[in-house]
Amino acid sequence: MAKDEQTGWIVEMLMASVSVAPAALLEEVMADERCVAFGPIHHFIVGAVLLACWRNAEASRERDAMLKDDLADLMSRSDCVPGATCARWGMCGAAASAGMAYAIVRGNAPLRSEGWQEGQLMVSELLAAIARSGSPRCCKRDARVAIREAVSFFNALGGPQLKAWEKTPACDSYAVNTVCMGEKCPYHPSFIIQ
Repeated sequence: MAKDEQTGWIVEMLMASVSVAPAALLEEVMADERCVAFGPIHHFIVGAVLLACWRNAEASRERDAMLKDDLADLMSRSDCVPGATCARWGMCGAAASAGMAYAIVRGNAPLRSEGWQEGQLMVSELLAAIARSGSPRCCKRDARVAIREAVSFFNALGGPQLKAWEKTPACDSYAVNTVCMGEKCPYHPSFIIQ
C-alpha cells in the first residue's frame, strides 16, 4: 500500500478538524477503522495531530495552507522512521513524531540554536515517560503518552494554547495485542474502571 493511501485519510480528517485538544483528536484518529493497531503509521499520527491542533489554535487565515505544508513536511520526516524503532533504535517513533512536529512549529534548522534545546528536552522527556510505561509493542499507548506529555511543551511556546488531557481514554485495541500489559496499563478498560 502506498504511503498516501495509508495517510491520506488522516490528512483529510485533520484538515477538516477544528480541535485544539490533541488527546481527543488522537482518540478520534485512532478509533477510525483504517487505523491499524501497530506500526509506523503512528510515527506520522502523533505529530500530525499536534500540528493540526496547533494550527487550529493559531486561528490564522492561512491555516489550511500552513497545515497542508506542515503535514507534507511531517510525512517526509516520518518516512525516515521505520517500524520497530523502539526495539531497533532504542527510541519510540511516537516521541520522534512529536519532536518532528515541534521542530516544524519552531522552524528549527540544523544550525539554528533557537528551539534546538527545547525540542531535544521534550523528546527526551517523552521517551522517559514511554519507557516508564513498562512494556514494548503498544503503539496506541505510546502515542497517548507522547501526546499527553508534549502538550505542555507546545503550550510553553506562548501564543496558541492546546487543551490538556481531560480524561483517560479506554483502549479498544488490547484484545489484538498479544503482549498487552492488561490491568497494569493505564489505558486498559479494567484499569480505568478501578
